[in-house]
Amino acid sequence: MGFFTGTILTLFILTSLFLILLVMIQTGKGGGGNLLGGSSASQSPFGASTADVMTKTTRIAAVLFILLSLGLSFLFAKKEEAPLLELPPALESAPVDSQDAKTPPQ
Repeated sequence: MGFFTGTILTLFILTSLFLILLVMIQTGKGGGGNLLGGSSASQSPFGASTADVMTKTTRIAAVLFILLSLGLSFLFAKKEEAPLLELPPALESAPVDSQDAKTPPQ
């Protein structure tokens, strides 16, 4: 894995964890509790506009998540590596001894 691919993958993982955290700490439309408990607007760091800041931050994180996932899909699609289930050519052409196949393991 190259440096560029590793960097994009690390950003993708961090963005996905950040997005999960953002979604979990937001309150629902019904005004119910969230991950941190039902905090009122006076206790929040941005005051009454906390919902707007959280919504905008979540949108930006979601767009970044989508762009990084598309970029990673293009980066990994260009690699032409052998599938994991395919045997190497040396093992495919190796003859199988019939005596070994008939002898039970001890």
